[in-house]
Amino acid sequence: MWNPRRPQSARLGALVAIGALALGLVPSAGASPDRTASAAAAPTASTVRIASFNTAATSTTRKGFRDVKNLLAEGVDIVALQEMSSWARRERVRKRLLDCETCTWDGWIPVPAVPGGQPILWRSDKFTFLGRDWIQVAPETFVGDKGAGPATTHAKYVVRLRLLDNATGRTIWVLNNHFVPTVQGENGGRNDNRRRIRLYARHMAGLQAVIDKIHAEEGGGLVFVTGDFNVNYRNDKVAQDPIFPYAALGTRGFRSSFYELGEPGTGTHVLHNGFDMRLIDYVSFKPTRRVIATGQRIVTGLNSDHRPLIVSFKVNGRGCWVRGRPIC
Repeated sequence: MWNPRRPQSARLGALVAIGALALGLVPSAGASPDRTASAAAAPTASTVRIASFNTAATSTTRKGFRDVKNLLAEGVDIVALQEMSSWARRERVRKRLLDCETCTWDGWIPVPAVPGGQPILWRSDKFTFLGRDWIQVAPETFVGDKGAGPATTHAKYVVRLRLLDNATGRTIWVLNNHFVPTVQGENGGRNDNRRRIRLYARHMAGLQAVIDKIHAEEGGGLVFVTGDFNVNYRNDKVAQDPIFPYAALGTRGFRSSFYELGEPGTGTHVLHNGFDMRLIDYVSFKPTRRVIATGQRIVTGLNSDHRPLIVSFKVNGRGCWVRGRPIC
């Protein structure tokens, strides 16, 4: 679990949390949002590449691990994963990618299976670990057999990670999610699966509350929302149902990469019949001068029925804008 060649601040991130320790955000000593940037000699910008990937619970440990390993080799900096509840899969990722002597990655992998299904990994050479926790936003819920997944859905969580971007001094939050499936109708709005719809709405309201709390009580920073939202962006942008991502996150000023950069020619999910145009995996953020989406791509050829979405961002440090013009 420990990597003796890495500094204490980096090794903390690779720890597997124990029980209730994760119920409150665990900060590193002396950390304060965005203050490190004040010590910089000149304004600095950095590139941060964030990926969201549902590894597929049905994949074997070997295939699931190989997919994660291959994704890390794609030049990403932060990886938010879903459907990683398998202890064997999580342990293989931890031992081989996070805790080896030559590893350059750290990770936040909650121990309980349900929140543990949404770990977040990051490059230890680019970021300093500040804190992590998980927040339950909905209880275990019976949703019925009419739809994908089990009839009784596990409790829903927002798994949170807080990092410091070493180059710019910006605080970065990652909020990782996995929403209940089979909620969207053909027109892009909600379908008639009322139990699933109620659960989806409760999860979304909880996510909105987490975003609000970060800005109101926890010092703010750059917030990125990741996960499998089980709602196709192509239709959601048309219907704009108030509980689905386009409208619901839009109330907080958040936009998906698809809104900022356009819709890719392929999708992030492959159905059993081979249809692969659905965009249900997201990286969303609040566009400002501090953070600008510059590119996105979908990785194909992996074992999961989902495809990783990688989004590149330009993160501007303090002083990168002078008289309304960028200088970084």
